[in-house]
Amino acid sequence: MIKYYPNVVLFDERKSSGVGIITGWKTPRIIAEELREEAKSKVVSIGPLYTTNGINYIIANMFLNPQISHLILLEDSDIHPSICPSIQEFLGFLQTEEIKFPKRFQFKEESIHEFCDYFRNHISVIPSSELNAFLSQRTFPTSWRKNILSFEKEKTETRDNLVSEKIGFMVRANTVKEAWLRSIKLIGTYGNLKLSDYDELQKELMNLSIIVREEDLSNPSMVGQLGITKEELKSYADTLLNKEKPEDLQYTYGERLRNYDKVDQLNYLINTLKQKYYSRRAVAVLWNPTIDFVDEVPCIDLYQAIIQDDKLYLIAYFRANDVYNAFPRNIYGILKIQDTLCKALGVERGYVNTIAGSAHIYERNFNDIESHIKKNISFCEEDERGYFLIENNNNEIEVSLFSKEGVLERIYRGTSATSLRSQCCFHISNLDHAFYLGQELTKAEIALENGLPYIQDKPLSLQKQRILK
Repeated sequence: MIKYYPNVVLFDERKSSGVGIITGWKTPRIIAEELREEAKSKVVSIGPLYTTNGINYIIANMFLNPQISHLILLEDSDIHPSICPSIQEFLGFLQTEEIKFPKRFQFKEESIHEFCDYFRNHISVIPSSELNAFLSQRTFPTSWRKNILSFEKEKTETRDNLVSEKIGFMVRANTVKEAWLRSIKLIGTYGNLKLSDYDELQKELMNLSIIVREEDLSNPSMVGQLGITKEELKSYADTLLNKEKPEDLQYTYGERLRNYDKVDQLNYLINTLKQKYYSRRAVAVLWNPTIDFVDEVPCIDLYQAIIQDDKLYLIAYFRANDVYNAFPRNIYGILKIQDTLCKALGVERGYVNTIAGSAHIYERNFNDIESHIKKNISFCEEDERGYFLIENNNNEIEVSLFSKEGVLERIYRGTSATSLRSQCCFHISNLDHAFYLGQELTKAEIALENGLPYIQDKPLSLQKQRILK
């Protein structure tokens, strides 16, 4: 009878009554494997609770499966307070008189109160180490309500995705917040609507490269967005550098980085670049093909550190990235890894580039991103390849390319915007700059053909210059 997220929730249809276990971020399969037969016989369902939105699915499934008459919340389930609701938050939800939570189903108020009235007295919070003893010693009601009651999901307004290049997108920004907003608009506008591994719709872009250049780690730009705090970002970043892994987790990013088959890959990166600063072999892998084919597999799969001009650039490859919820935490942790490498090597921070094979936003957040999609989020910024000086000289358009530092690099000449297009286009790295250059070259061509004065960045004067006698 389980309906929502059957790919991630374990459910035994043969059980006529029993317990549901909420594992938080712990892997349901691992928890199930640790149960003795006597305890397992009393368990109907075992499922995770990754985000606050998951509470909606718990409530819906309890009405769909009234034989689940008792809930167990693992006391040690909350390994990421910023992402997984705390025990106190979930229990507080059951106890509160004024029910407030993100709606994903069309619950009636009386249904919510029915759920809370019953489960505030039929929920147990225990550590996973005590599960077997607790289940063996207890008896549980056969049902929490008489009838099955189903719900319709709240209708979500979805935008039709526009036609795009299909694969290979790029966002550049100085801060994480700028990069996040631009990425949301890009996915919301061009993302392909399809089903995800978690039985939930998603909007997806393939191969999205997000480059962050100047994030201030002491003053994270995402603080205040999505309820993010500076403290939780620090806590999350620490997990990416901590080699310890709880026994009932399939993996942690820190363990894969610092203790991959007893190898500390962070030290490997440092030692490799200390020996040869120009090395291309400073690569750390987080995917383990011998075990990463089951339910929980890492989203971040690879880091590569490269030094250029005494700056360390860090590239991170994601097989999949939830850009709305996870990216702001992921990127901060990756920036901390970069900072750690820079301090160990005595070099400055360069850019961080995350490349996501699947960059997506889940259906639960479609309504949340609508306001961002409608905003006029600017993609305009300085071109890293330099700038152009345009002048009309000797019946030709003269285009001089300067580096960002003001060094003259190239000079091109032609009599029309078209004749200069292919030469100049090679030196442009963003659409805003290309649009600007086309605009200025067209003005210069009109001025040249009509004997008009041309001054870059100034309106074109339609009055011919008087020739003084």
